[in-house]
Amino acid sequence: MAKNKKKDKGEAGQTPASASPADRPAPKIPKRKTPAERRRAQIEGIKKTLYAALLGVAAGVICFYFLGDGTNIVFREAKLEWHFILMNLLLITYLVQKAVYPFLGINVAEFKTKDWLYVEFIAVDLWAVTWTVLLN
Repeated sequence: MAKNKKKDKGEAGQTPASASPADRPAPKIPKRKTPAERRRAQIEGIKKTLYAALLGVAAGVICFYFLGDGTNIVFREAKLEWHFILMNLLLITYLVQKAVYPFLGINVAEFKTKDWLYVEFIAVDLWAVTWTVLLN
């Protein structure tokens, strides 16, 4: 019985495979970048990576000197947990990068979610590595 089901047909009564080539949308052809555009994109990528890395290392050093080992962090009689520090670090590094990247010649308006996740991962990863190395 399941074999007798009919395939869905389009509005014109044609199956998508039998539609005329004029009715199908044209495939998107990616725009080829010139060598100058590729070089500019590569330099921007290096700048983004280096700045996020330096920001992460600086955050690790700052956390080491101000927070020590991070076990007894008290602010106004409230003990701060590690996830509070991490969330604040994410917020601060995001805001700092968003403010500084235009000065480095990087267009922040072109950033997508993938780009922000990438630079934040670099910053947080190097923060954790730096703080851990300094604690040992």
